[in-house]
Amino acid sequence: MARGAATLCLIITLAWGSCAVWNSVKPLPRGTRVASLPARLDESQVDFLDDLAPPGALLKRETEAIGRAEQTIVLNQSPLARELADALLLRKRQRPNLKIMLVTDPRNEVYGGTPSRTLSALERTGIVVVRTRLERLRDPNPLYSSLWRLCVGWWSDPFDETPGKATLRSSLRRRNLKADGRQLLVADDGAGGWTSIVMSAASTGAAASIGGAVSAGLGVEIRGHLAAAIVASELQLAAWSTDDDRLPAAPPADSRGVGTIDARFLTEGAIQAALRDAIAIAGSGDSIKIAVQAFGDRKMVDAVVRAAARGARVQLLLDPGSPETQAAAGELLREEPGSIEVRWRARDSRAEAGYAVIQHRSDVWFDVGSANFTRRALDDLDLAADIELHMPARAGPARAVTDLFAKHWSNAAAYASHADESTETYWRYRVAEATGLSVF
Repeated sequence: MARGAATLCLIITLAWGSCAVWNSVKPLPRGTRVASLPARLDESQVDFLDDLAPPGALLKRETEAIGRAEQTIVLNQSPLARELADALLLRKRQRPNLKIMLVTDPRNEVYGGTPSRTLSALERTGIVVVRTRLERLRDPNPLYSSLWRLCVGWWSDPFDETPGKATLRSSLRRRNLKADGRQLLVADDGAGGWTSIVMSAASTGAAASIGGAVSAGLGVEIRGHLAAAIVASELQLAAWSTDDDRLPAAPPADSRGVGTIDARFLTEGAIQAALRDAIAIAGSGDSIKIAVQAFGDRKMVDAVVRAAARGARVQLLLDPGSPETQAAAGELLREEPGSIEVRWRARDSRAEAGYAVIQHRSDVWFDVGSANFTRRALDDLDLAADIELHMPARAGPARAVTDLFAKHWSNAAAYASHADESTETYWRYRVAEATGLSVF
């Protein structure tokens, strides 16, 4: 009896461990970890959209892009603002042959995001709604997710449950800590060109307001190039998330273009690689300016500390609501107190802008998008999308982003106002980050 119980326990442990290892290292699905070829842009093809000045700038640009489309609209957003849903419905009625595809996180129907009736209304008009199959991604929380896959996942399908109702199965699935965080839109402009918008947060709108607070973010609009790479990635996500055969066609391949700005579309782990490459060559006389909600990825912490040790000036503008971020900030200041500065964004501002400005003498690297600088966002676990721009420091867009950070920095709170340098908080962050139990 005892031997049988021990054998059973061993089998369960091996199955649990094998499932955890496999789903931590399994091949990435198609369309993830994308680093597009550089596209050369003119300054007139790039616009920065700060949702706080004027309010609603991102939403306005998105609705305008939707209103111009004649052939294709591809949108990945969670939650979907009601105004955008209305714009999609209106344009589809105006242009019945217009191909529209919305990719969205399936959890939003249950956990207070896009109402299920909104998605149903879109589907009734012929719009393709793709709910990302998050279980096909790697597991950020393997200790829990392996048990979930063995005991619950095989009979818990989000597509079989009633949207809008938080059941036990949906609550258990939520603890897998997975999300489609991409925030982007691509649409033809009705005149043979394409508009691409990549954002750090969902557009401000009625559906983006949660608990009475309105999200705000930063975005970049690119006209002409990168549309093909962005849509190709989204179509690959859709291919393994749905059996719908009405997916739109990809735009024609982009030419390199002319201008002084090199732009790339980056997703998931490719974002981390690009940021680390740009930070790795920063040294004396250079500057690194980072504004994100959450910061704690160990590779990014190491890269920033090394750059500061080489003489680069580092400024971090972070959200004080995360103990893990507070712990990482304290570690950075202990490592390089003279070269690294930290300030906090206001707790009630709900600003979700995520971007980095890295200046190397006469060149500026700018990265903006939905990725926080955390393990989940940068280690090929959650879905995220950014745009990277490499441009001369004298270029108008480079000056604009530098001025934007200066404005955000001047309005931020001093580090001491939200500092948490306790040993308990630090080691809780390190253990949670290393094991995957961290929620950030």
